[in-house]
Amino acid sequence: MSKDYLKSNKISHFVPSLRRFARRIKKGDTDLRRLSLVSSGDARSAAAVNSAICSAAVQGVKDIAVAVVGKTEYKFPLCLFSYGDSSSSSSSLDSLWLNNCKISVSLVFEGFSALRKLVLVAMRMSVTDTEVLVRSCRSLKSLYLIDMVDARVVKHPGLEELVWLWPHPYGALTIDAPALRSLEYCGAGEVLPASTRKSLPCLEHVSLQYVVYGDHHDRHAKNLRAIANRFPHVKSLHLQYQVPKFVVKPGTPAVFSKLRALTLSIDTEPSDDLFWMVMFVAAAPYLATLQTNVRYLSFLESLNGVPNGVEWDVSNFEHNSLNEVEMYNFKGRDNQIDFARLLLQRAPSMRRIAFSHTRRPDEAVYDQCIPPDWPKAQEFSPRDNRSVLSRLLEGVSSGARVVFM
Repeated sequence: MSKDYLKSNKISHFVPSLRRFARRIKKGDTDLRRLSLVSSGDARSAAAVNSAICSAAVQGVKDIAVAVVGKTEYKFPLCLFSYGDSSSSSSSLDSLWLNNCKISVSLVFEGFSALRKLVLVAMRMSVTDTEVLVRSCRSLKSLYLIDMVDARVVKHPGLEELVWLWPHPYGALTIDAPALRSLEYCGAGEVLPASTRKSLPCLEHVSLQYVVYGDHHDRHAKNLRAIANRFPHVKSLHLQYQVPKFVVKPGTPAVFSKLRALTLSIDTEPSDDLFWMVMFVAAAPYLATLQTNVRYLSFLESLNGVPNGVEWDVSNFEHNSLNEVEMYNFKGRDNQIDFARLLLQRAPSMRRIAFSHTRRPDEAVYDQCIPPDWPKAQEFSPRDNRSVLSRLLEGVSSGARVVFM
């Protein structure tokens, strides 16, 4: 069928097809494990979507995902799920993903007693509704809050993974999750959520949007200390960092005594060198593995005329624990090769250094949540591997194995 025909008749195809599918589910003709629906959320579509969700819940589906495109008043049918009846088949739901829906939650709601993963994206929910819904998921292990304007507090005794992206920039944020092991946080104008070491004693992996505002020369060092003090037990750290467009000379305190794995996702201008990235490595004296993913944003070059967004003195750098490096989005550019050469020269224990033309596998996970008007990275053609290898090892003595992934 032509695209024009489908565009003008999408409702007449979507609704009858979904109704037929719902009847098949209801009869038990299919062993359904996952139901994923994307719709416009209008009245006709909503009725068909709710029918399919109802049939799937009755049959004990494990995974439901519902996304609504555009402005709509679609309300997710929470009433279809159990209110404390453990014998209900809907209590077997293991994963729920809701995007751009409305939802209201009764204070006595207990319909998701077996739910282990909950993903809420751009949901129109009150603060109370969010907190009650999370509290009702007694078996919850993984919680994603993405673009949830009214979310303020995350409180759950058994939660192990929290992904909290783009909360409202105003007001204090609190995490009370004593079993939490993994935290990913990204917020505008805020480096860290308001959590303490006492409330997150089991935390091992942290991923942070790391932004430095202002031109204070010691701002980088202060933020590194703040992260280390807030998360003293962290063993794995992922910093998403956009280079400020001014010259700074940051200190490099050795503050991460337990850090073993570091991932740096860097946005920088194409002409900058990358030597300053070593300051994060120097802050973790027992670091064993390093991953990098560098994106080049051309618009950073036009912010002001200062070259090299960050300057760092490499003369005193040596790291005796680093043994494995993986560089993603590697195109063989001069600044990438120079950075790799520095690591080979100053990390005598390195056993392996690997290069990949593609991004890290998990870098694209949230692409669907990124606003379409955000700046895109500049693309470059990869340099020939033989040419890279020749430049990389010229005058460098290292026993590390070089791998092109």
